[in-house]
Amino acid sequence: MMMKEKGESSKKMRAVPNDHGFTEIVLSWSLEQIENKDLFKDQVKNIPQSFESVRQYFGSYVYPLLEETHAQVYSSMEIISTAPFAQVTAFYESEPLGENLYEVQVDYWSNRCSDRSKEPYKTLPGDILILADAKPEHISDLKGIGRSWAFVRVTKIRENDIDDNDDIQEDNDTSTSFKVKALKDIDVDVGKKSFFVVFLTNTTPNKRMWNALHMRENLNIIRKVLCTSSLNEEDCELCSAQSDGSWDEKLAMSITSKLNESQNNAILACLRKMHCNHKLSVELIWGPPGTGKTKTIGTLLFTLLRMGYRTLTCAPTNVAIKEVASHVLKLVKESVKTNIGTDALFCSLGDILLFGNKKRLKVVSDMEIINLDYRVKKLRQCLGPLTGWRHCFTSMIDLLEDCVSQFHIFLDNETDGGEGKCKSFLDFLRKRFLATSSPLKNCLLDFCTHLPKNYILEHNFQNIFSLIDLLKSFETLLFKDDVESEALEELFSHSEVGQDIPFPLYVRRKECLSLLKELQGSFNELDLPSSMNKWSIMDFCFKSASLIFCTASSSYMLHSVEMDPLNILIIDEAAQLKECESTIPLQLPGLRHAILVGDEHQLPAMITSNNLLIFFDRFLRKLVLGEVYLRG
Repeated sequence: MMMKEKGESSKKMRAVPNDHGFTEIVLSWSLEQIENKDLFKDQVKNIPQSFESVRQYFGSYVYPLLEETHAQVYSSMEIISTAPFAQVTAFYESEPLGENLYEVQVDYWSNRCSDRSKEPYKTLPGDILILADAKPEHISDLKGIGRSWAFVRVTKIRENDIDDNDDIQEDNDTSTSFKVKALKDIDVDVGKKSFFVVFLTNTTPNKRMWNALHMRENLNIIRKVLCTSSLNEEDCELCSAQSDGSWDEKLAMSITSKLNESQNNAILACLRKMHCNHKLSVELIWGPPGTGKTKTIGTLLFTLLRMGYRTLTCAPTNVAIKEVASHVLKLVKESVKTNIGTDALFCSLGDILLFGNKKRLKVVSDMEIINLDYRVKKLRQCLGPLTGWRHCFTSMIDLLEDCVSQFHIFLDNETDGGEGKCKSFLDFLRKRFLATSSPLKNCLLDFCTHLPKNYILEHNFQNIFSLIDLLKSFETLLFKDDVESEALEELFSHSEVGQDIPFPLYVRRKECLSLLKELQGSFNELDLPSSMNKWSIMDFCFKSASLIFCTASSSYMLHSVEMDPLNILIIDEAAQLKECESTIPLQLPGLRHAILVGDEHQLPAMITSNNLLIFFDRFLRKLVLGEVYLRG
């Protein structure tokens, strides 16, 4: 029987409510409903090829999505004997009271799977767990007389985490303390009886799709897709009239010669549509394996980045999105190596951002530089009170301006029993300069790497590299063998660092100070995050990036970020994407252009329910677009 609750649960299938209500529907299922493979048989209908309205289009996926979720839960229940479990050590009601939220603590998670190569289970938001008074080996074990159990859904791992978001959780080594939501009040006394939680499945992707089907935000692109008659319309007359052919020539010159004719034509066709500000556009690039779809989309994104468009690139899986991001990153790095002059620094890597669940992304070292988690870590260091740029600038300016006074203070402290002996002023200055310049240079390089170039501003970008060169030059002069300590101390004793003294170290010191103060003043005027809060810096990263990579599911997070609109959406491997999942990124505010890339003859979307394959394997098949075909 169910765990002690207020009231009895109905055995009838719960109707889909007008609000989002996804969690309540899943938690309301009884064992009889989970075992009933025909639970949604009467509600699931064939999805039509055309629709009378967007409302009908969204509504046609509601029950298929519930059927797929139901199939995933049932599939997990069938192998419950191998599911990870943990013993509950504490269970109590959480704030706000009356919301059926509970704080749960467990001893440790145990894997019962015989596959030792699998990583130990770690709790994530969106996990569906069974809370029971014994470890079930079979679904029938929960039906025994006197047995107590209930479904719960994990909402948070830590108090400052965002509800139901497993894409940006911090490292979670133990996951033994978390918050769950239940359908009704639960009475658990771990002091009198043993209770266990057993992991079933994670429903976050399905909940995101569910919410996207109900959110009704930016519907412009979706209407464009549904109104197939508008997809083959002529090019914008205004843009055609204004074009003199030079724009196409510039585009052709910006595209690499490593592409074949069909790949170049595909990119040019897309860029012409992107250039139009008067009409929305939906394009399709498709071709069989080996025709260079990834190469084409990588070059297209590289070109869009150079042209200053804000672009979101999605794919169904982390593997697919990493492959595209890796290709673009390679093109950017090659551009820096092969070009000389300002074009070599047309962007910083801060313009490019990859994010998603850290454990599933498994970002390798060469791609870590564009990963959100790594970027937040670096920016927090650059903005911190004791490690940040303000501290680094102030320390270096103070040292160069007042190094002699600092040396005598050091000597006084040493006399009083301080540690760290220095034989001379030169010895002191060398050690103090290295200790001060190293974090300053690291901070400056991190700024150049993780902040967009147009955000830092061009003159600051150049001044940063000039300052690093000056600091290196000062260090080289300082460590020469012919530098005399007493003469240097006398020279640097001048209170005014501005006298015309033709001594190389003094000149370099003056140049360093001048550029340090200029950069310090410029940085103070930048709108950098004032808070060290992780979420504030994440928001800043999303707002400032020009090219964002994530899975279609992870793009759900962008709906909660207040930022300038993303102009363009590109979906790679679109044939593997559940069609209702595409509504997550397609509804992002401000989108005007979408490009779908894929091959309808390759792998279809991953579906658990055998009854639903025909409902989801349609994303490229049904679209009647002005398509561009890639040849090998």
